[in-house]
Amino acid sequence: MNAASSDALDVSVEAKAGLERAMTVRVPSQEIEQQITLRLTKVGRTARLKGFRPGKVPQKVLRQHYGGQVRQEVVSDVIRSSLARALAQEQLNAAGGPSIELLPEAGESHFAYRATFEVYPEVELKPLSDLKFETPDVEIKDSDVDDVIERLRDQRAEFETVERKAQKDDRVVIDFVGTIDGEAFEGGEGNEVGIIVGAGQV
Repeated sequence: MNAASSDALDVSVEAKAGLERAMTVRVPSQEIEQQITLRLTKVGRTARLKGFRPGKVPQKVLRQHYGGQVRQEVVSDVIRSSLARALAQEQLNAAGGPSIELLPEAGESHFAYRATFEVYPEVELKPLSDLKFETPDVEIKDSDVDDVIERLRDQRAEFETVERKAQKDDRVVIDFVGTIDGEAFEGGEGNEVGIIVGAGQV
């Protein structure tokens, strides 16, 4: 429970199996009733009930007609806001949405609920000074550089159309049909396929 200041919520946290936590939050009933009264007053400004002029409906009558719905709305809002405050107060980081269970009130003084959820595991990070790094010893030969340059040159080569027979290193566009024992096979055909003569591409 955290009660470090007058604004602190009445919260207790129970550690369950693994990363599961059960957090009980208690909110003064007076706070709930104040919110209900404020919201009913707002509803009363536009409520149209037989026998009453708009804005003149007594609070008691408003509670009879709208009290149940307004209470549900207020309780939902209070749970949402107090849950966020309680998690921050207890420094808990919930992994996903919690399940909420309303608890029987202890007399009329408090509204209480229990939120069950899992927290993220704590990860201990070592200081960078404790980490060791190894720099790989890589030897780059002149032939490796030449190979890369040659591949880049081939990839960026520009071709011109010429009127002569195809020669080695020429790029030609062909249609072909592959056969096995003189019979064409599925997937062995190609249309307008560009190849480099002598590059072993087909």
